[in-house]
Amino acid sequence: MLYTLVAAVAAVLLTALLTRFVRVLALRTGLLDRPGARKAHSRPTPHLGGVAVAAGTLAVSCTGYAPLGPGTERLLWAASALALLGLVDDLRPLGARIRLVVETVAAFVVVYDTELTPLAAACALVWIVFVTNAFNLLDNSDGAMGTVGVVTALGLALCAAAEGRSGLALVLTVLAASLGGFLGHNWHPAKIFLGDCGSLFTGFLLASAAVTVHTGHETLPTALGLLTLTVVVTADTALVVVSRRRAGRPLLMGGTDHTAHRLRRVGFTVPGAAVVLGAVAFAGTLTTFLMHRGVAGPSAATPLLLAVIGGLWALLKVPVYGAQARLGGPATRTAAAGGARTPARTSARPVPTGALRTATAGRGRPVGGPRTVAAAAARPADGPRTLALRTSTTRTRPVPGTRASGTPAAGTFLPPGGGRTAAAPSGAQTSASTSGGRTPGVPSSGRAPGVPSSGRTSSTPAAGRPVAPPRGPKSPTPTGRTRRGLAALTRTVLAARRAQPGAHPTTADLARG
Repeated sequence: MLYTLVAAVAAVLLTALLTRFVRVLALRTGLLDRPGARKAHSRPTPHLGGVAVAAGTLAVSCTGYAPLGPGTERLLWAASALALLGLVDDLRPLGARIRLVVETVAAFVVVYDTELTPLAAACALVWIVFVTNAFNLLDNSDGAMGTVGVVTALGLALCAAAEGRSGLALVLTVLAASLGGFLGHNWHPAKIFLGDCGSLFTGFLLASAAVTVHTGHETLPTALGLLTLTVVVTADTALVVVSRRRAGRPLLMGGTDHTAHRLRRVGFTVPGAAVVLGAVAFAGTLTTFLMHRGVAGPSAATPLLLAVIGGLWALLKVPVYGAQARLGGPATRTAAAGGARTPARTSARPVPTGALRTATAGRGRPVGGPRTVAAAAARPADGPRTLALRTSTTRTRPVPGTRASGTPAAGTFLPPGGGRTAAAPSGAQTSASTSGGRTPGVPSSGRAPGVPSSGRTSSTPAAGRPVAPPRGPKSPTPTGRTRRGLAALTRTVLAARRAQPGAHPTTADLARG
């Protein structure tokens, strides 16, 4: 008993160290399991963790301090052959026929020396091959395979110890300890996967040990005991086979349709799914141990099997195929006509306002959009040139010729000689929209109303038109500043016109003025 505990501790530590070493080696050499459409993981992960599990189990079990017996040694040799097969499959995938041939030969080596009838031996051989591949299929989620393997190995170790097979009990205990050391690296988020090397090695060792332990017992309790012992892997394989047959998918094609994946889709986390599978495995192992010891009869397996069948029926209704059943991605819908996939949600992409272009109108100026400066210049017959700004609503916003104080506004052109011009009749004042762009309040002569020839404000109406009273002292006419402002504004207008398609020739006229 003490040696078994020491061996278990040594197996945990050795496997943990070997797993770390194998992970670093796999990362440096690029031996990674790449993500794919039929895989649940989202990043490249090493998948040679089974090398550490097999090496740790064999190294601790074959130390020679405890006798294993000829049957257990033969079992270890056959399991080593399966580990080597899995390693080759991890490095370079093999065909299903080669794997089945090697697995059948290894199972025959285990069954050959047992006291079983030919029919029972054939059934045992088929069952060992089936369970070996079922454990391989269970290695599809972080921590799932390791948790179920630890629980099953410990239960079988108790059964072997009760049968007086101390060597087999030691090997199973060391296997459980090695899987426990590996789980530290395989728990979600997994840093390394078990791979075919570890899953085939573990599955074959557990299946062969179960057949060895139950040899010599009654047929019905033995069959039910083997079924409840491997209830998790058996149910998972049956679920996948039935689901793929109903969907018309190939049985050997991988996918995210296993029990752990379906549990995730109904709300469980990745560690939660592993714990659920471990709990069901514990219930099956406990039932097997009670029936093996004679404490419970075959009817004790009925509640567990009925519960598992009900769970399988419920999990079959979980969608696992198609666009709506993808793990880790938004659901998509398939159009009724044509079958084109479209996202479940569509969002309109905003278009910048400045990028909008509308049809041209009139002289080719853009209509609508942001406010733009359009050179709308008009040259009166005997007056100054004025400038109008065209906005997005195509309305003309004139620039006033004078301020309230009588001072000419910026942008108003005054002829040479200053602002001293003669009075003009009121009939010459028109709107910019009807008189070629003239500014309201500026007569055709270019003089503000009420400004006499001397430049001072007069209270006498011009041509019978009332003039507002003066609102301040005399203000000199800023002729030079006005010209500089008009020149700068002209350059701005010309630049804006060049940037727009279909510029009107009046821009050249404005530049000449």
